[in-house]
Amino acid sequence: MKISFLIMTEFLKHQQIYTMLKMIEAAKAKNHSIHGVFFFGTSVVSLKKNVKLGKDTRNIPEAIGSLCEENIPVYACGTWADNYGVFSEDVCEGIQVLGLGELSNMTYESDKLIVFGARA
Repeated sequence: MKISFLIMTEFLKHQQIYTMLKMIEAAKAKNHSIHGVFFFGTSVVSLKKNVKLGKDTRNIPEAIGSLCEENIPVYACGTWADNYGVFSEDVCEGIQVLGLGELSNMTYESDKLIVFGARA
């Protein structure tokens, strides 16, 4: 099964992103493929590398960067990234800043889209 994820959480909202990371780990263990992860809305700010975090704050950009190292496509919405000053050079290597067309393609090509949002 091809699974994709849409992340629409606020900056540094750990639980949703870490739940997604655990779901990706479990899906891979069951031989499902991860088709991609798309960050939309203010969640694009969570992708900025070089963010100064407190010693007890989880490093979300580093955790997301590990997905790219595993060849899992990670995308950020270009419009939201522009609005919040998140440019290609500001994110971990492998993260692509693209438009909503990529979200549309990812959704169409996947068997399942799992959405994490800021509000239910």
